[in-house]
Amino acid sequence: MQYLTRINNHYYFYRRIPEEIQEFDPRKYIRISLKTDCQKVAQKLALARNDQIEAYWNDLVQTGQKHCHSVYQDLVKRAKLFGFSYVHNSLFASLPINEVIERYTHVEKEQFNERHVEAVLGKEEPPALKVDEALVKYWGFAKDRVINKSPNQFRKWRNPRQNAIENFINCIGNKELSKITRDDILKFRDWWLGRIEKENLAKNSANKNFTHVKDVIETVSTNLKLGLDIDHLFVKLFLSEDDAGTYPPFEMEWLVNKLLKVENFIDLDSQAMWAVFAFSETGAGLAELLSLLPEDIHLNTEVPYISIKRRRGKSSKTMFRPREIPLVGFALDAFRSCPKGFTDYLDQPDTLGTKIGVYLRERALYPSDEHVLYSLRHSFQDRLIDVDAPDRVQAELIGHKFNRQKYGKGPTLQKKMEWMKKVQLKAVMENPIS
Repeated sequence: MQYLTRINNHYYFYRRIPEEIQEFDPRKYIRISLKTDCQKVAQKLALARNDQIEAYWNDLVQTGQKHCHSVYQDLVKRAKLFGFSYVHNSLFASLPINEVIERYTHVEKEQFNERHVEAVLGKEEPPALKVDEALVKYWGFAKDRVINKSPNQFRKWRNPRQNAIENFINCIGNKELSKITRDDILKFRDWWLGRIEKENLAKNSANKNFTHVKDVIETVSTNLKLGLDIDHLFVKLFLSEDDAGTYPPFEMEWLVNKLLKVENFIDLDSQAMWAVFAFSETGAGLAELLSLLPEDIHLNTEVPYISIKRRRGKSSKTMFRPREIPLVGFALDAFRSCPKGFTDYLDQPDTLGTKIGVYLRERALYPSDEHVLYSLRHSFQDRLIDVDAPDRVQAELIGHKFNRQKYGKGPTLQKKMEWMKKVQLKAVMENPIS
């Protein structure tokens, strides 16, 4: 019988790890007591054990995990089930004496049952994860963050983290997490400083990389109980902020006398043009406008409005973005022209944003190189501030967090409409700024 051996009149399952599996299970062999001296019984038990092991190997291959990681995670979960956090025995000296006594009292009470001893007394050392392996683990641990993201949103969430880890590995090498030092982190910082100077990059680009690398390492360390000193590794790492990432608003005069002229858009399709006009008048982001479905657009009501909603498969930038915005001026014109929404670009903000950005830049319709399409949102907020709109109204229209305790239902559509009329662009255009 294959995988069966006899030692001192007792039978054991014995199998060498196949070469093609050694990448995932680095042990040389598996030997497990079958706890019987009967050959027929041992043969049946060995067959069942072999099926279990092959299924386990298949799972390792499918998930990309390694045997040591799987065993360790099982012990972490088991320790939690028994009422303890998992701590490897080499760290017991740093635990409070009362906790050490409590752990030994527990296993004694359980008559030193092997499953309890392994978990409560910390048999397995934390797995030796390299940086690229940590990223694979991170995707699994961070699943809750992407549940409601569309494929496009997921791509935009995942790619910067992938890029940050690739940069980190290119700089310090694909080291084991436990061997990453403060010097490695500072080396990464210096690497970024060199790029900033050489390539004229914004400091914010480096800070985003630092944020993502820290998040990946911290998330994996926390979930796998690796005990890495994250605070020490990343203390005072971030570069002083500069103006990168902040976009100047359009001045009112530029919007009404220069940008928002229909003749400027004769070479752009109508839905793209109306998206610009709607963005200008409502301050709603392009991703929000392009997610609208026909049932979100209400034109035949006392107060015409659009309803920005959170839907399964899509996530708003923050939990405060879903809202109702009354339609006035150019925005009302836009949705009367596109009553079903911007169907040609549904959920394609990157595609349309790039298209419009290039179009406006080529025709000198941006006041400066620093202006971008998103500057329209900043302009909308400035107009609300200029007319002294209450903070609660601004938050409800822009979709920002209201930083004080909320009482009541907030401003009604009619009340929001009053403020929208005060900041509408079309009314200004009908009485041009000289």
